[in-house]
Amino acid sequence: MLRMPPDKGDEPPPDSLPLIPEEALALFLGALGNDETKGLLLAVSGGPDSIAMLGLAAAVRACLPPLAVATVDHGLRPEAAEEAKMVAGLCKELQIPHRTLLWLDRPAAPFSQEAARQGRYALLLGHARAIEASHIVTAHTLDDQAETVLMRMASGTGLGGLGAMRPNVRRGHIGHLRPFLDVPKSRVLATCDLHGWHFAQDASNHDGRYKRVRLRALMPVLAQEGLTPERLGKLAARARRTEDAIEHVVERMLDACVIRHAPDGGTMRLKAEPFCTEPFEIAMRMLRRSMFAIAGRENMDAQIPLAKLEMLMRNLRMAIRDQRPFRSTLAWAVVAHANALIEVRSAPPRRGSNKGNALQSRGALAIAPDVSK
Repeated sequence: MLRMPPDKGDEPPPDSLPLIPEEALALFLGALGNDETKGLLLAVSGGPDSIAMLGLAAAVRACLPPLAVATVDHGLRPEAAEEAKMVAGLCKELQIPHRTLLWLDRPAAPFSQEAARQGRYALLLGHARAIEASHIVTAHTLDDQAETVLMRMASGTGLGGLGAMRPNVRRGHIGHLRPFLDVPKSRVLATCDLHGWHFAQDASNHDGRYKRVRLRALMPVLAQEGLTPERLGKLAARARRTEDAIEHVVERMLDACVIRHAPDGGTMRLKAEPFCTEPFEIAMRMLRRSMFAIAGRENMDAQIPLAKLEMLMRNLRMAIRDQRPFRSTLAWAVVAHANALIEVRSAPPRRGSNKGNALQSRGALAIAPDVSK
C-alpha cells in the first residue's frame, strides 16, 4: 500500500515532503509519551488528514497498540454516509475494525460547529470506552493549530487559550492524541498523493458562514506579513510551556493554602491572605483550581469565562484587603470570604434543575460557621 518518495535531483521544499512511516511512528509515540495504553481509536472522517493518518498508522501498526477506527456521521450532509462507507471499505482492506457512529441526539437546527464538535467527541469517547481503547486519535495538522490560535485570539483568550490544541490531553478517563499538530497540511496532501489514497472533500470547509473558514482564507495574507502557520504553531507551543510552568507553581501554592477539603469533595476552606498578596494571575489561577477541585463530574470539562473570573478575583481581593465579608457565585461554585478564610463550595441548584439532591449533598463543611455570614 505504501510507496517510497521518488529520488529527485532537486530537493523539494520541506513542507511538501510526504510523511514516511518512520516519521509517523515517531509522531505517534511522541504524542503518547509515557501514557499506558490498551488501544487507539482513530477518528477518520474520510478527509485527507485522517486518511493519511489511517494509512500511516496501518503501516506501523506492529509498533503501536491495537488499532480501531470510527467515523462520525453527523447526519448533516447527504454524502456523509458514502464517505463513512469509503472509510469502512478501506479499513476492511487494512483489516482494522471500523464503526460508523451516528449523531442521533443532535439538537434542533440551527446549531453551531461547536455543538457538532461536542457531539462528535461524545460519540468517539463513548465508543472508545465500549471497545476499551485508552486513547482517541485525531489528525489535526499545523494549519488547524494556526487557525485555532487565531480563533482564540479573536475571542480575547488568555495564555491558556493561546496554547490552542495540545498533542496529548485527557478527556475524562480517555486520552486524546493529536500526533500531527506540527505537520503542515501540505505534507499530508503530499502523502496522500504519493500513495494514491483517495479522500473526500467536505464542502463545509469552504463555507464562509463559519469563522474558521474565514480565518483560513486570511492565512495567505497573514503569511506574507510573517504570520505563518509555523510561527503561530511555535507561539502556541511557547504559550503551553509557559502555562505549564505557571500551573506548576499554582498547584504548590494552592496546596499550601488548603485548611480543609470536605470528604465529599464539595467544599474547600483556604487561607485568604495569599489570594490578596500573590500576583493577580497566580491568585486567579489558584481560585480557578479550587473551583474545579469541588466541581462535580458534570462540570469537569466546563469552561469558566475568563472575564467573569477576573472580575470575581478583583472583588475578592478587595474584600480580603478591606477585611470584609464577601460572597459571590460563578458557574457551579460559591466563593465566600470572612475572618481571613475563603470557602469555595458547590452552588445550590438553579431553579427548575433536577440536580438538587446531588448538589445539596456536596454542601458546606460540617465544622466551623459558614464564612459567608
